Parts: sequence; structure tokens; C-alpha cells
Amino acid sequence: MRNWLLPFFLFGALSVSGQEPIVIANSTGADEWQTEQIQDIFIGERSFWDNDKPVTVVLPFNKTESFEKTANWALDSDGFDYQKHWLSLVFQGRANAPVFVANEIEIIRYVTNHEGAVGILHFTEGPEEFRMQIQ
Repeated sequence: MRNWLLPFFLFGALSVSGQEPIVIANSTGADEWQTEQIQDIFIGERSFWDNDKPVTVVLPFNKTESFEKTANWALDSDGFDYQKHWLSLVFQGRANAPVFVANEIEIIRYVTNHEGAVGILHFTEGPEEFRMQIQ
């Protein structure tokens, strides 16, 4: 009977809703970042890490609550405007298109397997070794 409760306890331990988002990245070349620097990445203003590796922004699909929260955090807008912002940057050749995945678990999988990738988590904790230290 206790086995069916385990997924509920695990989900509760992973939930970070209501807190500041967790940013995870792979091979950034720096230990600490300012919030503004990270937001610049998520609005396409920064394309390279300090170690000269290209930044790959990983986002959930636009119809998710996580996408809406990221739009609000990065651009202080809704998901529709955030998507238009990225489309404009890509169309103008000013930024590479983000990688879109199904959910936050897929963000974690992608980031942990691709150097230069960065993602933001609102509802799930990422692996400690990939979390960015933000001042």
C-alpha cells in the first residue's frame, strides 16, 4: 500500500513552485552570475559563455505554465510576447533559436547532455552540479 504514495512524496520533494527559478547550465566557464546576465541570455542578448562556447537556450514548449513563468521572469511579459521576441531575434539573425522540449524534466536531460546549454526551472529542482550560482 505504501508504494503508491512514493511518487507523491518524490514530486513534493522536487517541487520548487513559489520560489525563485533555478537556472541550470552545462560548461559556462564561470562560477557566479548576476541575475541580469542570466536574463540577458534568456532574452537573446548574450550568445556566448565566458569560455567562448555558444549558449544554447532550452525552453519548454510555449503552451506550458513553465514557459509563461520564464517569459515573465526574463522579459516581464506573457508567453505570446516572449515567443514573438525570440522569433524576431532569430528572423533578424541576431540569435540562434532556442531548443524547445516538452517539459522541465526534458530541460534537465538536454542541459546535462549538451555543453553550453542552459535552462530555467520553476517547478523542478535540477541536479546540484549543474545549478548556476546567481548573485
